[in-house]
Amino acid sequence: MLGKTQEWLANQANITPAVVIGLESAKRKLPDNHALSQVKGVLEANGLELLEAAEARGEGVRWKEPTNKTWVECLRHGRAMLGISLDEMAARSGVGKYAIARLERGNQKRLPEQSAERLRDVLFENGVIILPEDRSHGAGVCMRPKHR
Repeated sequence: MLGKTQEWLANQANITPAVVIGLESAKRKLPDNHALSQVKGVLEANGLELLEAAEARGEGVRWKEPTNKTWVECLRHGRAMLGISLDEMAARSGVGKYAIARLERGNQKRLPEQSAERLRDVLFENGVIILPEDRSHGAGVCMRPKHR
């Protein structure tokens, strides 16, 4: 969400890029709590809030303060949470991958609302909720809650 690289995050957190890659891997074993704490501190210092799972939603991330970003600007982050490529998203949504890329980059003079809503629906169907901005928090993404 910050638009930074893994190398930037590693440098800011005083850890190696390999540790950042390991933390981001779905196949990781138990993560290093010190490294997690360092990364969390960097993200929070740069305006993000990490969300713990709650009854109404799963884990996620959002801007601490309102930023005037629209929910559409979180589509890429939701896709990243699921590890879905542009090609996969295009196949699942029926929206062309170049149109998705333009939407995610914000390179639209006029928002194609049906396409954006279809992408949001695909994310939701696969477990991701787009959090719209409100008066006290910025936009973000989180996982849907897991019901027992």
